[in-house]
Amino acid sequence: MRIVVAAFLSLAAMPAQAADLSTLDCVATKLDAGVRGQVESEAISALNEVGKRLTYSPAVGQGLSAAAKACATEHKWTTAAAKAASFYALARIGLPLARKAVEEKGFDASALEDQFQALPEEKRVHVLTTQDTQALIQAAVTEEAQQTRANAELLAEYFSFLNTAQYAAQDFSAA
Repeated sequence: MRIVVAAFLSLAAMPAQAADLSTLDCVATKLDAGVRGQVESEAISALNEVGKRLTYSPAVGQGLSAAAKACATEHKWTTAAAKAASFYALARIGLPLARKAVEEKGFDASALEDQFQALPEEKRVHVLTTQDTQALIQAAVTEEAQQTRANAELLAEYFSFLNTAQYAAQDFSAA
């Protein structure tokens, strides 16, 4: 997933302190309802359009930045923790939408998640390589009728949401 990086550059440096995992959902809870709706709309659009990569608008980046700043101040997060929590928020908001989309295409989302969780931890807690994503997709698409570009793109997005939630949580706990 790509995001407007400039919004995260505006986060003020916070004093160094280990980020408490119990506060990881702060950005998602502080996100303005309009921005949350826009995140959902942009995710759904990318999930439903073949060839459309998921990117978020500058307004989403600004909304995430505002929520992350508020959380960073409240919980004394570092800039790295605020950035990780922002990525985590995007993944957690988008994951149910992606789950619904893959299930509507006839895939078992729980089995896909199990497949992702079966990867070595070292792979799950970092951004997946193209090769790792392709291997996950190939293992997931066993029926010839499901071997389409659209399904491959959809599964890539689903695995990206799963992966982002996992590596963002890892990055947050290490910040």
